[in-house]
Amino acid sequence: MKNNFSISTVAYAGHSIESALDSICSLDVYNVELALIQGAIYDLDEEGVSESNVRHIRDLLNRRHMSCTSLAAHCHMTLDNCDERLLKRINLASILDCQRLIIYAPRNGNLSQFQRAASRAIARAEALEIKILIENVGDQQPYMLNDSSDFEPVINEFNSEALGINFDPGNLASHRPENDLFQCAVRSLDVAEHIHIKDLVFDGNSYQFCAVGDGICRYQALFRHVSKHNSMPFFSIEAPFAMIRKADGRAVLKPKSEVLSLEEINAKLRASVQLIMELYRPTNVS
Repeated sequence: MKNNFSISTVAYAGHSIESALDSICSLDVYNVELALIQGAIYDLDEEGVSESNVRHIRDLLNRRHMSCTSLAAHCHMTLDNCDERLLKRINLASILDCQRLIIYAPRNGNLSQFQRAASRAIARAEALEIKILIENVGDQQPYMLNDSSDFEPVINEFNSEALGINFDPGNLASHRPENDLFQCAVRSLDVAEHIHIKDLVFDGNSYQFCAVGDGICRYQALFRHVSKHNSMPFFSIEAPFAMIRKADGRAVLKPKSEVLSLEEINAKLRASVQLIMELYRPTNVS
């Protein structure tokens, strides 16, 4: 079953990529979601999302016999810059031999406008057989993919086999707090090509990220469900421990002095993996 999921390096924001990869190996997990997410990784800007950096990370992965199964590379994307920025990230995924690229679509246009504006990048993804997976947001602002009611309209409007959905129950928890997270997650199983698994607690002022199963996302129920129905897409444990979401959904990074130690991060991730392994025992995986 450990071949059916990855761990995102975003959990180790504030630590070196070498420490992140070594720590993931120590959990006996060798699939990695590489997080090059602006706003979730300290001091990461567009210049840092570069071929030289990614080639270095590819070499680090190869030395550890690890695979990059998804690249999460969110940035400020608009209709004006989406073709260029998306094409850049598709090429980075190709360097990593990674078949899944996870992004947020532009907020200043609809899905049809995005597909027209990014036509060159989407064609490149088709040629490389890389899936561009649009993720639902967590910031409470209007978006093309807000919750499970948008699944069918979005999929019906896709004009390329290179496009798909990455569903994130943890984002939905802060984006639409009134929604039934379990039912939305169950509905995603038939449409999402990849799922982010992250859990969080709400203290009245902000959402704090925690070990899977310790928060409000009802993952015990979800994994019991998928264990019975064998319906889980490939997923990544994405635990941005260095981040806080405000009550209104805005995401901010904690001061670097408050970053968890590697030991604390590993303990939370180990507990997350153990819980999933206990609950998710399919007869076959998809």
